[in-house]
Amino acid sequence: MNNAIITGGAGFVASHLAEAIEDKYDKIYLIDNLVRTESLRNIEHLSKHKFIFIEADISKFDFNTIDASVVYHLAATRINRCAKYPDEGHTFLADGGFNVVKHCAENGLKLFFSSTASVYNNPKKFPIEETDPCEPHTIYGAAKYYTESLMRSFAKTHGLKYSICRFFSVYGVRMDCEGAYTEIIFNWLNAINRGERKVTVFGNPNEKVLDLVYVKDIVNAILKVTEVWDNEVYNVSTEQGVTITDLIKTISETLNVNLEVETKPENRTDIEKKRVGSVERLRGIGWEPIYDLSKGIKETYEWINYLNGQK
Repeated sequence: MNNAIITGGAGFVASHLAEAIEDKYDKIYLIDNLVRTESLRNIEHLSKHKFIFIEADISKFDFNTIDASVVYHLAATRINRCAKYPDEGHTFLADGGFNVVKHCAENGLKLFFSSTASVYNNPKKFPIEETDPCEPHTIYGAAKYYTESLMRSFAKTHGLKYSICRFFSVYGVRMDCEGAYTEIIFNWLNAINRGERKVTVFGNPNEKVLDLVYVKDIVNAILKVTEVWDNEVYNVSTEQGVTITDLIKTISETLNVNLEVETKPENRTDIEKKRVGSVERLRGIGWEPIYDLSKGIKETYEWINYLNGQK
């Protein structure tokens, strides 16, 4: 059987990936403990014949119970939840990562891993390249980098074939509403949909720079790197970056609304002021972002409008 596993299978990015790889495999197993989504809302539309959901903690799950040839490892708790519950974060990310990597290495499965720009800390230059120093200062980033390191180690000892993507700030349809970098998009668009016209910004809106990547561009990157399986790590970024000021302007123009901006002192210590990544390596295997910010905002807003209409 040509089967695949997606860990974190009920999640935001995973649900889009599941749609994209449906025709590649006989069965696709979606493993998730539902700590992050708390429901199956993202995958309810998927074919029950093709997709098999398993509620489980990947740090303890026996992957030998599934016959598969590839694992897409996307499972992760949120960066802010890791800070609040560090023991849990370590279990899900570090122990879970070890269980996944070890199984793939010892059984000859190919492994895709969704890492993060949080492995970079206080970068000295922009755009950030994959070879720049990785000194994560959060449990989330540290555990992601630990899993990357495990993969490199098992590649040497067991011949593990893998691909790694370091996602920058992912947003779009089915996005989380509590992401450290993208929650402002969800909160602002949701507020606008309710008729509100005031947005709150913490800190200087001209200093904070986000590298916002639409979820479908993320999935296209996953498809590209899993064609080559070259044991490389790839940034997935727009390579542009957008200030909070320009983000507000884009939202206003795209949705044709006038927004009042209220600024308050910065209250977060777990996020960087600027993140912009280089995608030269990813571009070298044929990937380019398709979605500009306006198009991504429009689709995300349409989804939020649909959600609010369902309530």
